[in-house]
Amino acid sequence: MRRSTGLLASSVLALTGLPLLHAPATAAPACPAPPKLTFSAPTYVDKTRAGGEPLVATYPNGRLLYSSHAGTTHFFTPAAVNPGSTAFVQNYAGQTYVWTSDDNGRTWTFRPRIVPGQGVAGSGFSDPEFAIDSAGNVFFSEINLANVAVSASADKGSTWSLQNLAGAVLTDRQWMEADRKDELYFVANGQPGGTGTGIQSGHYISKSTDGGKTFTNAISDSVGGEGVGDIRVDKRNGTVYEAHLTGGKLSIAAFRNARSGDLKATDTNLVADKVAMTSHWPDFDLDPEGNLYITWSESGSGGRAAGIWYSRSTTAGRTWSEPVKVSTGSHTTIWPWLGVGDKGRVGIAWLEADRALPRNDAQTSGSYGWRIVAAATTTGLGCARFTEAVATPTPIHAGTICQSGTTCQATLTDRRLGDYFSVDVDNTGRMYVGYADTRVPAAVSLPAFVRQKGGPSLLVPQSGTTRTPTATTGMPPVKVPAKVLPGGSLAATGLGDLLPLWGALALGLCLVLARPRRSTS
Repeated sequence: MRRSTGLLASSVLALTGLPLLHAPATAAPACPAPPKLTFSAPTYVDKTRAGGEPLVATYPNGRLLYSSHAGTTHFFTPAAVNPGSTAFVQNYAGQTYVWTSDDNGRTWTFRPRIVPGQGVAGSGFSDPEFAIDSAGNVFFSEINLANVAVSASADKGSTWSLQNLAGAVLTDRQWMEADRKDELYFVANGQPGGTGTGIQSGHYISKSTDGGKTFTNAISDSVGGEGVGDIRVDKRNGTVYEAHLTGGKLSIAAFRNARSGDLKATDTNLVADKVAMTSHWPDFDLDPEGNLYITWSESGSGGRAAGIWYSRSTTAGRTWSEPVKVSTGSHTTIWPWLGVGDKGRVGIAWLEADRALPRNDAQTSGSYGWRIVAAATTTGLGCARFTEAVATPTPIHAGTICQSGTTCQATLTDRRLGDYFSVDVDNTGRMYVGYADTRVPAAVSLPAFVRQKGGPSLLVPQSGTTRTPTATTGMPPVKVPAKVLPGGSLAATGLGDLLPLWGALALGLCLVLARPRRSTS
């Protein structure tokens, strides 16, 4: 939505009774153009472990968390003869993988979980998910098509302990979020015959108050629409949010009494009607003041043009702005994900084909390429003017992307990338992307990473000043020697010019102040 100021032009009579020859009007100010968005060269996180469906998160001290997925449902059998396929078997342990970085992605440390007291083989091979509670505990869940296992870390993801091997049984595509200490929420698709969840089939929500050791009986969360995608918690008041999509109506459901144990949605509010997504789900997040931001893809067969779309709410999800198209081209786009920094500062990235595909169908056969394209704004609560850039100049995948789930393996259709990739904001205000990459010929993808180099800062530049904690945190004010330029643009850097560790530690708490989802309180 555009906001403008101005004076109504009118004829004014002078004291003589004659009309003035002109009546000046104040023109509406133009929406400020964000600085040019640029990215450093993409890198691999690991070349010896598979990388489908990467999930990223930023710990309050600035550490980056990264996980990927080596499941058999991402194994593309026709490409198995390539030497790169050894990335699937040489380190496979029946679990998804976790890495951490303390230098903003320049180097990564693999964090094994199959060690005494930490985990067991076969506890899960797909669908990784991070959550961080208000005490700084990190939780991790994974699925193996029969159960969902939950692990916990008290040292920022360095070591892990298995909390529950079967937090849910016969459940598909779980999403998890944390609130206060040891308080977790869990949504998933229950399958017929499932046990331990309190529901036989359908989408449900449950809760743990002991760090994932046990969960309440689940209840349906599909009132007002079917739940889709990840969930978020406003740590100021404990409200849980979830996206719903039914019959082309995209909504946000709010569970405003979740802290008291009431897991029924109190209200479900329309974001956009006549939605026809090319992706499996939308993505949304919150800023420190509780404003919500959401992005989704359109195929062009619904109520709006094909591309990436965006809306926001300043009323705790009760009302939403008119959707704005973010992507500027006509090429087919899928899988948008966003990262939110301070108020109104949003980064969005998506996969984009190098041409418009028939019906914008990602499963179209051919040799065309896919790239990560990104956009950012500092006016996300106002005119929402974005700056756009290609984050991976070389295509990270070529040809078909199967979007039919586990049936892709049976039909020998390429699903090496999985169903999504993810975006977050680091402690310097830069957006970064964890994605799967198939440039190395193999039956699996590799985990890859690209980070914003220059452009809009997604954290308000306050170099050398004291940031005031928000209601989302209980942490003390932090001195912020942020490497930003006046006006909110980032100083251009490369991977060789990343902030040193002392800067990362000093800046790390900025994310806590900026992101209620993954902050401490």
